[in-house]
This record gives sequence, structure tokens and C-alpha cells, in this order.
Amino acid sequence: MKKFLIKRFTISLIILLGICVFMFILLQLSPGNPYMDSMKPGMSPEQIENMLIQKGYYDPIYLKFIKWFKDILFFDFGYSIKYGQSVSSLIMERIPNTLFITLPAFTIAILLSIFIGRCVAYKGGFLDKFVDIISGIGISIPTFLFAILFIKWFAFDIKIFQISGTGNLSNKVGMEFILNKIYYAFLPILVLTVIQFSSLVRFVRAFMLSVKKEDYIRTYQGFGMTRYEAYKKIGFRNILPRLLTMIFTEVPNLISGALITETIFVWPGLGKLNYDAVFSRDYPLIMGIIIVISFVVLISNLIADIINYYLDKRIGI
Repeated sequence: MKKFLIKRFTISLIILLGICVFMFILLQLSPGNPYMDSMKPGMSPEQIENMLIQKGYYDPIYLKFIKWFKDILFFDFGYSIKYGQSVSSLIMERIPNTLFITLPAFTIAILLSIFIGRCVAYKGGFLDKFVDIISGIGISIPTFLFAILFIKWFAFDIKIFQISGTGNLSNKVGMEFILNKIYYAFLPILVLTVIQFSSLVRFVRAFMLSVKKEDYIRTYQGFGMTRYEAYKKIGFRNILPRLLTMIFTEVPNLISGALITETIFVWPGLGKLNYDAVFSRDYPLIMGIIIVISFVVLISNLIADIINYYLDKRIGI
């Protein structure tokens, strides 16, 4: 167990280090001076030069990386050029809003996928083909197009939801505040739910079809179970390792979908923050967001590996 965990953890660290190096070099090679926007009007050339020296703009690229990497080990990503705040504090402010739409969407998509995937795989027929077609369409349509279509249908045609934003800006947390936030978050959550469901239900259906005709299903029928009970309980239990792996490996797709959805709906999460940072050439903020997202993805994959190890001991051999 220790060898397996050390191996997986080491691989994750190497990948994270590679991402840090790649992003640092890519952003350093980008044209222009990222500090120009933070310069105050009327600054003399000498003042500008002193500021650039203090920021380490003229330092060799390897020295910049060493200083920067030493800081990020303690989750210190520096200060945002656009906002003038700590990158860490900006990210922490936006994470709750991102979780507010991603967690409900992912949870609903998983539960619906398991329920519908098991049913259609067992019964087959028209319902199976219908779900297969619908999920295929859901996978084929890009996230941004789903978001635009939902805005058109629900905000312009039916006019039951707002186009974007979060509504009441009051910091007082109460029932009215929560209901208002849910109202504005409904469309982003719906978009992410549809996208995730379209992908997950196909996996669940395929996994359940693979166990439908297994010999152990008939064996458990001999112990008094009906075919459907054996299929639903024993068959589902046997696909759990693959199902859990699939769920955790869907986290990158969930995050990428959230980045696009937040931008279109102007939802104040990490996606909108990243969009603003890119257009403002806010390098510290861009790198901080990418590293945090990469860390979350690697942790989710590591958790999937650990769960798989406990459920299937052959993996560690």
C-alpha cells in the first residue's frame, strides 16, 4: 500500500511541477510588459525603471522561476496586477461561488446517470435508444452553445430567469439571499448538469450492460433473488470501481465546463476571474488559477487511484 501511494503521489508531484514550468515559460515568453497597466499616469521614466527593477522584471528567467516556485510552495502566488490584491485571497473569494454551481450540478448528474443508466441498460428498447440519442447530442454540443441556447430559451423566450449576474449584492446571509442566489445560479447549474449527465449516463449504461449477462447474475437468482434484484444490487456493486474512477476522472471536464459557463453567465467564480485575468494580462493571477485547478484535478485522480486500490487489490500488484 505504501509503495503504491508513494508512487502515485510522486507522479502527481512531477506532473504538477511540469505544469508549473510549462506555464511559467509560456507566460514569460508572451509579448509585451504585464506591468504597464499597473503604472500610474505621470510616472517618470526613472520611476518606471525602478518599479520594474523592484518587480524583478529584468531578472534572468531561471531566477524568476526559483523565486516564484519557492513562494507557491506556501500557496503565495504574489499580487494581482489588475486588482492589487493577493492572488490567493482573490482565488479564495471566488471558490465558494464556483462550488455553488459545480457541486449541485455534479451531484444531480451522478444520481440521474446512475438511476437512468441502470434502468435503460436493463430494459433496453425505445427508452434505451432515446437516452443514447439524447446523451449523444449532449456530448456533441459545446458547453458555450448550451449556455447560449438556455439563455435564449429561459431568459428571452420564456423570461423566467435573468441573463447573467448574481442579483442582490448584499452581504447579509438570510433566506432571501439564498433563494436569490439559487435563482441566478439555476441556469449555470442546469447547463453543467446537462453536460455532465450526457457523459456520465453513457458510462453507467455501458458498465451495466457489461454485467447484465454475467454468470454470477444467474447464480444469485439461484439463491432466491429475482433477475432484476441481482442485476441492480450485485451487478451495480461490481461496477463500482470503474464507476468511481469515471466519476473522479470527470472532474477536469466539470472544471472546464464551469470556466466557460461562468464566463458566459458572468458568474463571479474562478472562470470569470480567469477570463478577466487573461484579457488584463494579469500573469500572477492566471498562473495562480491554473495551478489551483491543476492541483484539484491531480488530487481527484489520486483519490480515484486510492479508491480503486481498496476495491481492486490487483491494481497494486
